[in-house]
Amino acid sequence: MQRDIGKPLFDLLLVVASAAAFAVSMTLPNIEIVGDLSPAFFPMLISALVFLFAVPCLIKDFREWQAAGTDGERTGAPRGVAQWLLIVALALVYILIFERLGYIVSTAIFVFACVVGLLLTGGTWRELTNARRAKSLAGAAVFAAVLAVVIFYVFTELFEIPLPG
Repeated sequence: MQRDIGKPLFDLLLVVASAAAFAVSMTLPNIEIVGDLSPAFFPMLISALVFLFAVPCLIKDFREWQAAGTDGERTGAPRGVAQWLLIVALALVYILIFERLGYIVSTAIFVFACVVGLLLTGGTWRELTNARRAKSLAGAAVFAAVLAVVIFYVFTELFEIPLPG
């Protein structure tokens, strides 16, 4: 079994970042905008949910990493680190293209690239037949488009927060 520290490191980063985001969101002013929700409500909710979901992942991935170390096998280029670096690079590209292409197109490209990139760096792509690869690409494209449109609708229509089209 490969010993890969990338997953536990990414989970730890999520735990620390979500805790920091929660702490920062608590400093937002407590004013009412619409109804009973303050500006801090959504950042606190999202950061708390990320924290709650990241902690069990961190525990699971750390235990798997420890168990893999008992075999004595170590790798030079851990898969998890490559996946983590891929997501960071894609997020930087997403930031650069966001205003130029608009929310829907840039988000769909970002989500599609993340899904396909994780398939490639995770090794799953090699195990798929050509038919399954085509099906995976089509599914990733549909998922990316639907996710971008749904999130755009939620923010622009339900929350009345304008996003660049």
